[in-house]
Amino acid sequence: MNRNIQEYLNGLVNKPRIFYLDLNNNSLKTEKQEHACLTCNQQLSGKLYCQNCDKNKQLEGEITDLKEFTNLRGINASNNQFTNLEFLNTLPNKDKLKSLNLFGNQIKEVNFAELLTNFPNLEKINLQGNPLGAKNLNNLSSEQFGKLVQGIKDKKIKINSFKGTILIDLLEHAQKLANQGNTEYQAHIKTLNQMSQPIQPNQEKPNSSNKTPLLIGGVVILAVVSALGIGYL
Repeated sequence: MNRNIQEYLNGLVNKPRIFYLDLNNNSLKTEKQEHACLTCNQQLSGKLYCQNCDKNKQLEGEITDLKEFTNLRGINASNNQFTNLEFLNTLPNKDKLKSLNLFGNQIKEVNFAELLTNFPNLEKINLQGNPLGAKNLNNLSSEQFGKLVQGIKDKKIKINSFKGTILIDLLEHAQKLANQGNTEYQAHIKTLNQMSQPIQPNQEKPNSSNKTPLLIGGVVILAVVSALGIGYL
């Protein structure tokens, strides 16, 4: 039987002294890491779960409450089944969070205006492996939109265009605002186009190691066949 992720969090001791929360549900880690069990403080080498406390059980469910984690700087909750980011709103000191890894979840929508406003010091976000789309883009300020586009370009904000519509959503939003006379979005359109360039009709079909976007029926789809990295940010 697996263990509920919120029950696991509730059982952790000294929550105010936890700065980095590792809830990666990939129990097949191969790289060796030295860290201590957050429950019993036993040293773990290359293992995700403590055999004494968790019996190597996989975590399941979603986080609902982080209010006791008053000093959290980073969260690694990759390879779970989270469907949204609502749990982040329970963090008491949102300005302290700097990194967030949600690789390989089931998150379908992200309100980037809310995320960037509530977490002003969030430097790295990994949302790869999620069927991701953007919502409420109209609530983004021009500064926030520029920060978002630049973060994707610099790979500080990691997403998969082939697992969702995020790049298309951003591109369409920028084009709409540019058409309304907001000239500062022209540069963002250029950047987004560069990140999702369609191939020409006469070009050869890309091989399996390429990460080349395809234009099918007017929709840009990024074809990625090569393996994705699952490591933390």
